[in-house]
Amino acid sequence: MTQAVSFSKLHGQGNDFIVIDDTCNQNHISQKEIAHMCHRRLGIGADGLIMVRKSESADFKMLYYNADGSVAEMCGNGIRCMARFLYEKGIFVHKTIAIETLAGIKKITMRTAGGKVQTIKVNMGKPAFEPSMIPADIKGLDAVFGYKLTLGKDTYSIHLVSMGNPHCVIFHHTALDEINLETLGPALEQHPLFPQKTNVEFVRVVSKDLIEMRVWERGVGETLSCGTGACACAVAAIKLGKIPQNTVKVRVPGGMVDVLWDDQGWVYLEGPVQFVFDGQYCNK
Repeated sequence: MTQAVSFSKLHGQGNDFIVIDDTCNQNHISQKEIAHMCHRRLGIGADGLIMVRKSESADFKMLYYNADGSVAEMCGNGIRCMARFLYEKGIFVHKTIAIETLAGIKKITMRTAGGKVQTIKVNMGKPAFEPSMIPADIKGLDAVFGYKLTLGKDTYSIHLVSMGNPHCVIFHHTALDEINLETLGPALEQHPLFPQKTNVEFVRVVSKDLIEMRVWERGVGETLSCGTGACACAVAAIKLGKIPQNTVKVRVPGGMVDVLWDDQGWVYLEGPVQFVFDGQYCNK
């Protein structure tokens, strides 16, 4: 990369992203360069990078890259940050927007005040449970809930949900800060059961409408929040009867989001996102 690239940095509950307007399709950034840009000490610092492109099937297209430069299908917090970026930069003037992703087209609604976006709600699609949809190398099951996975001397009851990307949800009954996520996260992410790796969430049910979550993101590590992860955990909690309603508040280290799993099977994620700063990047 020899020319400076303009970018904005935004975050959703501490899950932060570099967002680049590439609607002219002129930026070609390598995986190595993306990883350098996302590096916390050597670059801008972010959990992921978003390229905003034109779309033939929606208003815009989101190309999403993890912090290691690998491609991901979808990012719930990232797509909400992209929506605020488009609106407040004047690239798109409407408060409803359709964004194409590798996990399908997602529809987003923004609530604004004084020309600023307050909260953003995105239709995350319908969850999938079949092992082939996760994907997970498990035969003979229509869904994977309560599957026993052994790591060393310990066995975990795992619940698998796809929100367009894979999630391994594990419910925990005591404080989540007791979990050695730096060890368990990569061990589960890279377990042979998951041919495309997986995101990992440890969850504790706090009350009838509140859960809290820690997440190890595939290709990133532990993050302060994960939108698709919050949805996967809420869906698992509802499906297992741990939450007796279809709306769930999800508390993450970076804040709080709301998840709705409606009667038609659609999952909605809603919460605020924050602008951090604009800049230009050139790795000479």
